[in-house]
Amino acid sequence: MLNNKTLVAICLVLASGFHFIFYFGWYGPSKSIFIWNFIIAWGAVFLLLFFYALTNWKSGIKGKGVTAIFGVLILLLFIALIRSLLKVNDLSSLVRLLFDSYTGLSLFPILFFVIGSNSKYFLSINRILTVYCIVAFAISLAFLNYFELNIFLLMPISYLILTFPMQSNRNRILTLIISVVVIVVSWTNRAGVMRILISYVIVIIYYVISSFKVNKKLIRIVVFCILLLPFYFLYLGINGKNIFADISGDPTEDYSQSDLSVDTRTFLYYEVFQDLKFNNAFVFGKGIDGGYASEIFQTFSRSTVEVGFLQILLKTGIVGFLAYFAMLFSAIFKALGRSKSIFMKSLGLLLSSYVLMLFIENSIAFNLLNVSIWLVVGMCHSRELLNLNDEELKKLYSNIKVKRNLISA
Repeated sequence: MLNNKTLVAICLVLASGFHFIFYFGWYGPSKSIFIWNFIIAWGAVFLLLFFYALTNWKSGIKGKGVTAIFGVLILLLFIALIRSLLKVNDLSSLVRLLFDSYTGLSLFPILFFVIGSNSKYFLSINRILTVYCIVAFAISLAFLNYFELNIFLLMPISYLILTFPMQSNRNRILTLIISVVVIVVSWTNRAGVMRILISYVIVIIYYVISSFKVNKKLIRIVVFCILLLPFYFLYLGINGKNIFADISGDPTEDYSQSDLSVDTRTFLYYEVFQDLKFNNAFVFGKGIDGGYASEIFQTFSRSTVEVGFLQILLKTGIVGFLAYFAMLFSAIFKALGRSKSIFMKSLGLLLSSYVLMLFIENSIAFNLLNVSIWLVVGMCHSRELLNLNDEELKKLYSNIKVKRNLISA
């Protein structure tokens, strides 16, 4: 019988395989999405449900309130899915619902929290994501002329950059090479490039903190103020102030992927908010395949939104938004305030940047960006990982026995 570590490895390999095939099919030479690939994704989901229902994963979590909030989030996920299933009236509609990374599968990456929170799987997580990025990068070199394929295949690189201080010199050079190539060939993808640059800024902060005495309370205060910015901007937006237009330029300018200053977000907020208001769906959203009426895209039900915050609202409403963000905020402040290592604080900073970008990008979908984020959310709630110092984490990362009793799977 396969042990839990092996099942975790299989789950991560399935998710990685799905991600590669999906985005290679979407942006690569074939320009097609394979239905059978979604069976791979659902295989990973069922393994995660096995861990959620049948393993003692809660024992590794720091804070009982977190498991309660996570339980509410899982409940909301299934309510959103069931609401959409009840509207299905034929086989083709069922296929469109379940076999779509941005609808039926979109919220399931939150289940990766379960394995991310167990320190026993820390080594497997890092090894598999590292191997995936190396293999995906090597293959993508033959397809650099395909628009932004490289950056979509290598979404988890923003997490792996944070492991830079724990990597060997050879792997550090490789990480730098991959990052530079991704930026050069996919510079028009503003969000992807920004995620990579932010990760390197966090690595610099890691070395600054490790070299100089930095007040930890000051870091928490700064992060708290930064996290308030999106809500302040929302308040201004409600009162008629167009932040995106002020920052990006004229919102009426024709969109061009090569023009990085064009405002491509204001109309999304307007259309989604108008639709939710018209359908009285602000509280609980419109289900996992919920769509909004878009004049710009000329459709009455556009189910994908490029802004993660809007997508969460559309699918689960304010209730789902509060549960989703409560998990993220809890992880951030545990990592910044209760961890004994600078690396875990780096993960808190990564999640802080993710929260900020949810208001301008970071679509909610079943892909390695969201998978890696929820693995990190789990790590930031792991009692064992929070209690390890940087030297002990390096040993765990390098598969050197740590002289502590790690929580069993």
